[in-house]
Amino acid sequence: MQTILLILCILAAVYFAYRFFLLRKSIRKTSSALREITGELSENRIVKLPVQDACLEELLEAINENLTAIRREHIVYEKNERLLKEQIENISHDLRTPLTAILGYLKLIDKEHFNETDAEYLAIAIRRSETLQALITQFYELSRVTSHDFSIKKEPVDAARILREICLAYYAQLEAQQLATDFSLPEHEIRLLGDADALKRIFANLLQNALRYARSYIRVHVQKNNADGTISFFFENDILPEQMPADPGRLFDRFYMQEQSRSRGGTGLGLTISKTLAEHMGGSIEAACRTQDSETTFAVRVTFPCPYPAAASSLYL
Repeated sequence: MQTILLILCILAAVYFAYRFFLLRKSIRKTSSALREITGELSENRIVKLPVQDACLEELLEAINENLTAIRREHIVYEKNERLLKEQIENISHDLRTPLTAILGYLKLIDKEHFNETDAEYLAIAIRRSETLQALITQFYELSRVTSHDFSIKKEPVDAARILREICLAYYAQLEAQQLATDFSLPEHEIRLLGDADALKRIFANLLQNALRYARSYIRVHVQKNNADGTISFFFENDILPEQMPADPGRLFDRFYMQEQSRSRGGTGLGLTISKTLAEHMGGSIEAACRTQDSETTFAVRVTFPCPYPAAASSLYL
């Protein structure tokens, strides 16, 4: 009798051990499947249990119900986001046309017969209209570059030439603001795989940002990173200590505004657009602040992979 009981106990122990092993293996597979499904919510998949177990099946049923609810919310969110971007594009287009006409008429006004006060009011109206025009254009561009169907060309471009052209285009504005410049721009090619128009927009936005907040100087330079074969473009300028952002990385967030660092009418859209375009080209962008010898410097670094060897790599700074 004792022998039979012992055999039964051993068989029960083996059974429960085997059952426990199967359940552990099943839970691991289920967890792996759940992680995959969470990463690809657009696919209409459910979590299944390889081994039958009433309690676990009840749990998985609740999980699948939650996944279905999350998918429905995700679909609604994407639809609303798409509609919002389309509305922004339409509104931007509708506003740009009459605003362009208004600016044209303002600039056609004969200022010779105006007194000093009226001429000043007209100049203010023109500046405000141009600011509004730039803002509307940025809204449109932001909705365009963040849409799901946005894509850029991938072809060889000379980033050094584009950077020189952008810096030259803003030379008059730099002089008007009496800013010292330190542009260390290579004369040789820097060939990247990307989109020339996107690169122009990135460089222009970063230089405009520096122009908006620079106190006395702007520095632009290029650096080759031999460790990973990337190319970095730096845009640096000095700022007031109270303009130092608490979290420089957040400056690339959509519509992020920090009163101390955004006190001159910036919207934050330019940096957001630059970040989005850089990522579309396989690059990255980051900002940093440092204080040394009572001088506070704000710097933006945009980095791209460089698939082509430089013609004269010794010219990099």
